[in-house]
Amino acid sequence: RFSIGQMDAVLRAHLEGGAAPAGRKGSSKATREGKKAGKAVRVDALPHWRALQPLVKSYLTNLVVFVDRLASSAERGSEMLSVALGQLHRLVPFLLPFPRLRPKALRALLRAWAAPEAGGQGCSLVSYAAVRQLATEGGMFDEALKGLYLAYARGAKAMTRPRLARVVLLSSCLVDLCGADPAAAYQHAFVYIRQLAIHLRNAIQKTSEAATRQVYSWQYVNCLRLWAQALCALAKPADSPLRQLAYPLVQICLGTARLLPNIRYAPLRFQCVRMLNNLAAELGVFVPVAPLLLETFRFAQLAKPPKKAPRDKPPDWAVLIKVSKADADKWVYQESMVQQALFLLAEHLHGLAYDVSFPELIVPTLAALKRVAKATKIVALQQRARRLSSLLEAHAAWLQPRRDAADFSPKDSGRAAAFLATEREARSGPLSSWFLQEVSASEAREAELRAEAENRGPIEADAPGDDDSDGDDDSDGDDDSAAREKRRKRQASKRERQRQAAQGQAQLEAAAAAGSHELGTATDTVEDFVLSDLEED
Repeated sequence: RFSIGQMDAVLRAHLEGGAAPAGRKGSSKATREGKKAGKAVRVDALPHWRALQPLVKSYLTNLVVFVDRLASSAERGSEMLSVALGQLHRLVPFLLPFPRLRPKALRALLRAWAAPEAGGQGCSLVSYAAVRQLATEGGMFDEALKGLYLAYARGAKAMTRPRLARVVLLSSCLVDLCGADPAAAYQHAFVYIRQLAIHLRNAIQKTSEAATRQVYSWQYVNCLRLWAQALCALAKPADSPLRQLAYPLVQICLGTARLLPNIRYAPLRFQCVRMLNNLAAELGVFVPVAPLLLETFRFAQLAKPPKKAPRDKPPDWAVLIKVSKADADKWVYQESMVQQALFLLAEHLHGLAYDVSFPELIVPTLAALKRVAKATKIVALQQRARRLSSLLEAHAAWLQPRRDAADFSPKDSGRAAAFLATEREARSGPLSSWFLQEVSASEAREAELRAEAENRGPIEADAPGDDDSDGDDDSDGDDDSAAREKRRKRQASKRERQRQAAQGQAQLEAAAAAGSHELGTATDTVEDFVLSDLEED
């Protein structure tokens, strides 16, 4: 461990012409002058590089192999993996003169970055720091971004409350790397967003269970969320290359939300609405989110008396994309669903609350809310719909005199955008006061769910391989033979999905070996949720 932790200082000292004492990092005159000038000195420009190059290459090769093996068996050496990754990160400048060694180092770092058991967030962050340095200084930006995205997609096939924080960390790393070169990141984002659009198109055209399952999966949702996060962070400037992808991404989210208009898939619809609300808020664009949420109040199950169970708890919407048929009929799910829909609707409308056209924008939504409040038999929905309607009317009445006093015309887009800028910053409108209270309550609920997850795991989380149609636990008093038949069908369906997944993986590996999946050449024939680009082993 000591030799791994100090080897970068030892190598640099010998390359510069003298040995450094243990625990100290020596530096030559050239290195000190380079630091003063603000320029990094390449190691292959140091005095003794030619003589010591074979030794450096041998050490780096063995260190890369060591990190790769530790990452593959992290449960047996996470502490040593952390030390080795830190050493490899410090030795990235020594990797730059070896073009054949850099891809191997990148693969080892990607394995350590994406492995869920590889030493926790600390190892992931150190691995990403080394990957980023290879991408920006070693001319491997395309390979690094491709590798990070593929590793992220492979590790985002399931979601639980403990796993949520890690998925967010990995997506943040990807967004940060995209920010290092937005123009190059646009090329990759275009390919991968197009791939998501192809899967959605296939699900709409084929109307088969397999095609629908490709879209209604955590892998698909997490990839959508990644690119929404990237656009929110990097596409704010009008001249940003990534801003051109906002429209297709919004259309994919809208199509995904409406693919299966069923109460069982309301959680996935809410996942898409959160992405759309974030895009609208960060990019300053209008997205028609209200119809998606108002449609949830017209689900047929809401017109039937729900099943009450005293021990049921509300679902955790952050780690949920579907529920079973039995759960969809329960009172606790329906009650929580309408509350979540109204909260997201309020979030959408609050983003428009200080727009000069707010009184006209809310007219259709206001009429729909009043119809819902009048027709529904759910007391909570009736009360909350009326409350939100009254707040919208109060806010429109508060904004109307200020708009009447405005001295600019609608064609003056600059002044229209700055309308009520002070009030927007202070959130002084009637709608804001109520919405901030709702946000505080939502954050408190989120903290409570995180605390519960530490003790007993997530609520209503989807496990890998969950069935979207056959895995319903309908306990309606069926006899034993019917229950056995259901289990047999579910198991047969699961085996068939596994067979199809194995077949798709074999096709994917064959295509990768043939080199048929290159950047920018994605075809329209996609039979499984496979990505357009693969790194070569």
